[in-house]
Amino acid sequence: MPEATSPPAEGYAAPVIFLASEVRPPRGGEDERLLRLALETGAAGIHLGRGTDLGLAAALAPLSLRLGAPVSSLALPLPERPLPAGRRLPRLSAHARDEREAAIALAARGLEVVAPAGARFVLLDFGEVTLSARPTELARAFARREMDEDEPGGRVLAAAVAERRARGDELGDACRWSLERLVRAAERAAVTLVLPIAATPWQLPSPREGRLLVDAFAGAPVALGWDPGQLSVLAALGLAISDERLRALAEGAVLAIENDAVGIQAGFLPGLGERDDRVAPLAPAATAPHIVTGGADASDAEVAAAVKIVGNSYGRR
Repeated sequence: MPEATSPPAEGYAAPVIFLASEVRPPRGGEDERLLRLALETGAAGIHLGRGTDLGLAAALAPLSLRLGAPVSSLALPLPERPLPAGRRLPRLSAHARDEREAAIALAARGLEVVAPAGARFVLLDFGEVTLSARPTELARAFARREMDEDEPGGRVLAAAVAERRARGDELGDACRWSLERLVRAAERAAVTLVLPIAATPWQLPSPREGRLLVDAFAGAPVALGWDPGQLSVLAALGLAISDERLRALAEGAVLAIENDAVGIQAGFLPGLGERDDRVAPLAPAATAPHIVTGGADASDAEVAAAVKIVGNSYGRR
């Protein structure tokens, strides 16, 4: 059995931790591996992320309550059932209204499915931004250390940033349109819609866009998430963000997605990658829960160690 999370030092209270389904993707509604691992590591609940679907969420919600590791947060939209090869989810940021409406319908259905389980947070996925330059080209160039301005990676990144900036208003309008229609459903379900932070031009919203969206929905259950892995990728690519904006992101976040980065790839368990020197010391408020996420190939011991790292790092006086 993996080592349970050690209690925090005297004078500290342990942070609330949710274990993400990415570390143990459920194989069916009766698959207890994620739930058992959450209990063994001292997590307060689970987060259902990418790779799950609404049918699976509906089956896991009552099971999670029965075992004592409730579905406390989830990513939305999720598909009704596993997507066939070559298919993708409709995007909340799509240019076409009918695609946005399809994404909103899936997200609203997800809220209905997990609300009885007491989920408090929804991490919104606005979908990938399609640009002329491809992220795979950037990844290859980064691996070859060809990132100077006159090298392949530098040219790909510059072209992607320029195109993304030119489309900023269009994409921002689409995100606002979708959020307007999801806010009421979130209020009825008593959940907070958490906006992710983009690390590359192919993602959204950027830190600036995320702040503008939160400001536009002031008073509504819309807030930012803190993602040290994504922000470390942003730093590795040299995409500017000031120390002041980083601190503001951390202070305003209602949820932390705990993961590390390796190069320009995020999503590694805490302790198995790295964090940018400016990102590592920052954290959201003590009341914010922490989703511990990573790869499905991690051992139980590595998952337990990651939960322990987060618990010890964010225990508070």
